[in-house]
Amino acid sequence: MKRKNKNKILDKKQYLFAYVPGNSIFHKLNPLSKLFFLIFLTIITLVSNSLIFMAFIFLIVLLMALLSGISLMNLIHKLKFIVMILIVSVILNIFFNAIPNEEEVILFYLLGLKFLPIRKLAVYYALKAMFIVLILYTSTIIYTNTTDIRDFVYALMKLKIPYRYCFALMVGIRYIPIIEEEARTISLAQRARGFGLEKVNSVKKAYRFIFERLIATLVVVLRKAYVTSISMENRCFGIYKERTNLIEIKFKLLDIVFMIIVSIIFVGILFYLFQLLPLPQFPSLYRIFLKNFK
Repeated sequence: MKRKNKNKILDKKQYLFAYVPGNSIFHKLNPLSKLFFLIFLTIITLVSNSLIFMAFIFLIVLLMALLSGISLMNLIHKLKFIVMILIVSVILNIFFNAIPNEEEVILFYLLGLKFLPIRKLAVYYALKAMFIVLILYTSTIIYTNTTDIRDFVYALMKLKIPYRYCFALMVGIRYIPIIEEEARTISLAQRARGFGLEKVNSVKKAYRFIFERLIATLVVVLRKAYVTSISMENRCFGIYKERTNLIEIKFKLLDIVFMIIVSIIFVGILFYLFQLLPLPQFPSLYRIFLKNFK
């Protein structure tokens, strides 16, 4: 039985947003206190304008992911797909994100061609968007990997949110790892029929490969959603306005201390970003590395 449980945990670690049991400090925190931290982190990320400061925040988030029990290789596996998308996005934004004008700083011309200028403003916004996505994406992985969705729903119900909406949210989040699992199952089925990714050598076959996988996954998910809805109707879900729960989520001393520390750091960082503290600001990335291209 222990081996089976270990195998289940290992399988869960392969999914992006599946809960993985653990004993880290993030596992012990109340879901609402972690949500409180995520809101503050999102505000700081969106308010910040310094690329160096955002890179510093991203490194802290990576350290938090390691402290939450996510191994380095597992974290790389979870970030691999989004990093590939961001690389393409950054390249496209550099070329199409800036409005040409005479005052805009041109860093250099790609391949020496005058019609392919690389502008400072385009590079800045492309890198800023990349850091925003990386920080929020990684912090979401930390939250979902350390928070049981049932605890999250019970915590929301403590805020007097109707349980119908809470359970609807729980079903939606629970379907994310289910979709991942079904997609992998369909992928294995395609390989068993001799039609894997290695057989894709033309645009037509690539379209057929992606189309068949998406349609099969969609059909399986719709079937599961239909079974879930029938099950909820048979159990008369939502017939009563209030619901009694077996599990009660409470705020512990650890949560109070965590929220106080997060609040102090959040206020201090906001004061710093709005230059209300007599501290030196982070230097410009352009002045450090790219000034020679001017």
